[in-house]
Amino acid sequence: MNPPNPIPGPAETGSPLERRYRRLLRAYPRRYQAERGGEIVATYLDLADPKRRWPSPHDALDLLGAGFRERLRGYGALGLADALPLAATAALNTLIAFAVFLLLQVELNDSHVTGLDPVGPFQTLGAVAWLGWLLVGVAATTLPGPWARLAAAGGLLLTIALPPVAALTGQPRPPLFVLLPAIALGLATLALPTHPSGVGRSLPLLAAGFGILVSVAFAAGERGGNWFTSYRSTPETLAMAGGLMLALSLIIGLGRALRADDTGLWATLLLATPAGLFAADQLSQAIAGSRGGAPTPTAFAATTGAIVLAGVALLAAAIAGQAARHRTVRQRALDSTCPTCGHRTDATARM
Repeated sequence: MNPPNPIPGPAETGSPLERRYRRLLRAYPRRYQAERGGEIVATYLDLADPKRRWPSPHDALDLLGAGFRERLRGYGALGLADALPLAATAALNTLIAFAVFLLLQVELNDSHVTGLDPVGPFQTLGAVAWLGWLLVGVAATTLPGPWARLAAAGGLLLTIALPPVAALTGQPRPPLFVLLPAIALGLATLALPTHPSGVGRSLPLLAAGFGILVSVAFAAGERGGNWFTSYRSTPETLAMAGGLMLALSLIIGLGRALRADDTGLWATLLLATPAGLFAADQLSQAIAGSRGGAPTPTAFAATTGAIVLAGVALLAAAIAGQAARHRTVRQRALDSTCPTCGHRTDATARM
């Protein structure tokens, strides 16, 4: 005898649009889905076009983002979500200073010095990505936040496209130890704030000026020696840039922590992986040197993978530690009673 068919759940009933909205609800904790899922889906269905079969990109991102925040709220780590715009702002301004320096120091250099076949007025295809990030900086200064995020997505796609385009066209490109930290920072810029402050809008101009000053200082220090005029001569500079970015974010994070605001420290954790990738080439050289050989692609790949895994593990450990602390505080609140009458407040009882 065949078993009876199971009763379909809410995710398997209703219109295709409703089912797809319910699938997006899986971003929320299960208890939240059970308590408020129907209300949330009904709200989106009321606002959607009756002829639509798929959630709009805006609705999908809105649901996923809200679910992410609700999960972090349950862990007591809501500061991580609040830190995303701060980390994105730091990442964008690092990229702008980075792009200005590489444009002036490498891309606009004489091809006889770099030893490369030029790509138009530039030395490699990397100039397209660096100019793209400068345009993202202009967008972040002049346009509303959503448009700045869209420009950041375009800059990220330009950077990711460099290796395959260079392979197809046979044109030179920046090495991976330059592109990987740029891509990691570009991913962070996708969380640029919706309503940036006046200070935030002025930072791209300051970052570009800083990149110019560093380039001029390097040119003056070289005294015509052409020491830092190609990508292969910049690993030490990149490692210093990553360390400086992380140090500045940590200082800002500690300053905010003194005001009981942990968003700066969460932002530092988010930027730890891009900062580590800035030093990936130097670390792989050290590993290869300790074995008595030159750095290899395998050593670089292993070092890069280790940096990414370490960054993810560090962030996961911070979330787990915050969740354990949150559970402890919550349990103490549940167990607390008035020492005189034993009464528990309504707020504590609801918890």
